[in-house]
Amino acid sequence: MRVADKDFDSNFDFVDNIQADITNLLNAAKELDTHDPKLNAFVTLIQDKQNRENNKILLFSTFRHTLAYLAKNISHLNVRYGVIHGGVADDERYNLRQRFALPKDNPDAIDLILSSEVGCEGLDFQFCDLLVNYDLPWNPMRIEQRIGRIDRYGQKSETVAIVNFITPNTVDGDIYERCLWRIGVFQHAIGGNEEILGEITQKLHDIAQSFDLTSEEKSKRLQQLADNSIRQIQEEERLEAREADLFGLNIPNQSWKKEIEAAENHWLSPLTLQNCVVNYLTQLTGDSHAHLLGEKSLKTLRRSQDARKLLLDDFKKLPRSSDQLSRFWEKWLKGNQPTLSVTFEQDCAAENPETVHLYVNHPLIRQAAYKFKTNQSACAVLEVSSDLLKKGSYPFAIYRWTKQGINVNEVLVPVAMSSLLETHLFDLLQTAENNSVANTPSATMCEELDSQHHHQWIQAQKLHIDKNKQYVDYKIQSLTVSHKARCQIIEDQINRATNDKIRLMKQSELNRAKLDFDHHLSELTQAAQSGDIHATAILFGTMVII
Repeated sequence: MRVADKDFDSNFDFVDNIQADITNLLNAAKELDTHDPKLNAFVTLIQDKQNRENNKILLFSTFRHTLAYLAKNISHLNVRYGVIHGGVADDERYNLRQRFALPKDNPDAIDLILSSEVGCEGLDFQFCDLLVNYDLPWNPMRIEQRIGRIDRYGQKSETVAIVNFITPNTVDGDIYERCLWRIGVFQHAIGGNEEILGEITQKLHDIAQSFDLTSEEKSKRLQQLADNSIRQIQEEERLEAREADLFGLNIPNQSWKKEIEAAENHWLSPLTLQNCVVNYLTQLTGDSHAHLLGEKSLKTLRRSQDARKLLLDDFKKLPRSSDQLSRFWEKWLKGNQPTLSVTFEQDCAAENPETVHLYVNHPLIRQAAYKFKTNQSACAVLEVSSDLLKKGSYPFAIYRWTKQGINVNEVLVPVAMSSLLETHLFDLLQTAENNSVANTPSATMCEELDSQHHHQWIQAQKLHIDKNKQYVDYKIQSLTVSHKARCQIIEDQINRATNDKIRLMKQSELNRAKLDFDHHLSELTQAAQSGDIHATAILFGTMVII
């Protein structure tokens, strides 16, 4: 392709002025000491970890050439490793992940993964309990994402180790010690504060890359940034700690924290998910024959090409996702292989790396959930053996509350004429069975249940609106403080600037900051008025206590 000469009319005379600096830099690079203490420390870490029962190590580096350098310099060690980055094909990444999950004594196992952030997207390594940051990004959210690869559901170790390689007396070292470590990104999850973390990242770059600040001034600014960020994060965490209902779909009278600690929820248990999938496949295909073959945890999903075509149509109705799980599922649906090894059990999936784990985020489970979601109320008559209530028939209803506002989520709400049944309804439903003798609630009884629900809804709506406004007020206060601090930094840079172009560039940055603030403030102001609860009756029934 021919390019006009006018595109290259720029004056490069300045190169002559810095030619001596370029030459000195190249000569200094050639004379670098071959001794690499950072590499040696990593080698020692590898050797120590290989002596442990769990010998798995996951290393992250931002740069591919660093991964290549490490691979070259550990090749003489008795360690089996793989390299993952954006240039590695999806199938190869998946294969490396599966081999990494194999036990230490398996000849096909991998002990060490050298990866970039991009390379590990969509891959989970909860069987590994040691993460190495060979270099650290300045973005706390990217650090959180790295840690999240191993610190997740299914991690069997009581603690995970995070090793950060930091070179002292550098900008990276200063950022690590004065900011990243102090805001707690390595000690606990702070990923719910995306807005704050995004501002921290921008300010880190502004401070570190400023030519107008001395080293002492940069250190002071980093210290101030950490102090302000810690305060904001702690305030937000205190607020959200009081907002348990911000966590997904809540079941009243249960603690979601305890559910996570127990790693078990009846409504999301393997058996419940399996029943959901079987019912979904039966309804989708009109075929009542066995869809999942196998009596034990390890099962085979067998679907004809026509059935997979129906599944593919439903899959395309889901929000588009490019994660590896979705890509693998779509590939199987489009392929010629009629069977797929699956399991609903976490332990079984860990012991059989080639098996697909059907858990709540798997596309098949999400397809079933979308299929069964309805705004039409149903009727049911159930019976259960229990000593909680006296023998008899008890009418009840279940409503779905969709909470609108700055955070949107759904809550299941039980309503019953018996307060005792209302308290224990969700527990009783776990073992309840169909009853073909008793009657569903009468129209009059349904109206009474709906009236009782309305009183609960009125009170809950008022409380939710108040909480939503409080939360928005806090977000506005936090946004205002952060905005003022950001503008102050830019204004200081403008006042120190001696170059008109730099001053103009910083003025544009200041204008953008003000526009961003006005935009976010407008969104929050609207969110303050959006608090509401939309209620939908999803079930009217009779619970027969026997």
